[in-house]
Amino acid sequence: MEKLFSEIYNRYFCITNRVLSKKGRIGRATITDIVRRYGFGESLIFLLPKLSNNEWELFEEDNSSYRSKLKGGIQTPLSRLQKRWLLTLLDDKRAGLFLEDEQISTIKEKLKDIKPLFEHNDFYCFDRFSDGDDYSDPQYKNCFRKILSAIKEAHTVQILYSGRDGRNRKMIVFPHRLEYSAKNDCFRLLCFAESKKGKRKYIMRLSRMLDVNVSENDPEISIAEEDSPKQRKVTLTIYDERNALERAMLQFADYRKNTVRLDDNSYRCDIFYNIDDETELLIELLSFGPMIKVEGNDHFSELIKKRLLMQKNMKEGIPS
Repeated sequence: MEKLFSEIYNRYFCITNRVLSKKGRIGRATITDIVRRYGFGESLIFLLPKLSNNEWELFEEDNSSYRSKLKGGIQTPLSRLQKRWLLTLLDDKRAGLFLEDEQISTIKEKLKDIKPLFEHNDFYCFDRFSDGDDYSDPQYKNCFRKILSAIKEAHTVQILYSGRDGRNRKMIVFPHRLEYSAKNDCFRLLCFAESKKGKRKYIMRLSRMLDVNVSENDPEISIAEEDSPKQRKVTLTIYDERNALERAMLQFADYRKNTVRLDDNSYRCDIFYNIDDETELLIELLSFGPMIKVEGNDHFSELIKKRLLMQKNMKEGIPS
């Protein structure tokens, strides 16, 4: 698995491809700018000399300028491992949200002699709710694709939404981003709408949307930078018992984090999260029991205390 992501068409390969794809002659300054923009901090030390000094003999040199020797760019055929990984992704029930059934069938037909890297039945989700979204529903697919298109093109949309009270209502909103909840197995839309009290943020579940239409002629509902979800940091100590470290890294793979080793059996991990995800992160952390200790922030620690007290009261039948 490691080779799939770190060796096949890695970052340096992609940077070199960008340089070679430049039409006409280019100078050292252009090569340096590409390496600096798309590379790592040390790329100017390790990669730049290979390109600017033509150590790999990829260019024709003339008066300190370079022209690629390759005609038509670099071909990047899929490796067998990548094909197996692609088949695994296509087996995911959410793939139909991004691709038409005919497209999926065509790809699978071309890869009919390839075995998937994993089968769908190889995965067992023990902590996921069973009432997740129906990704095969044509209405769901239609709403998802229209919203995704509106986010990319920065359009407002009109949504017919079924509320918790069973009543349907129409809303004109500016879609900001789609979020997937692994625990609830559902997609949610974070959006903004104008109200009598000003701009208001909504979080809407895709499964409750009955219809979505792009409304390009409606007044624009813009969002400022301060409307974006605020980030917080929680610091954890992870005790590596019962494979807790590996489970935590998988559980929190979609969060930005820094992890350092403290001793043979414990690690410090800083997790950066959006305020909107706080409750879900709280529940995920509690599922690890004593294997994870929250060191900070104080706000998050108080939330955990309240949650544990609430659960204790529920178990003892004490009203909260």
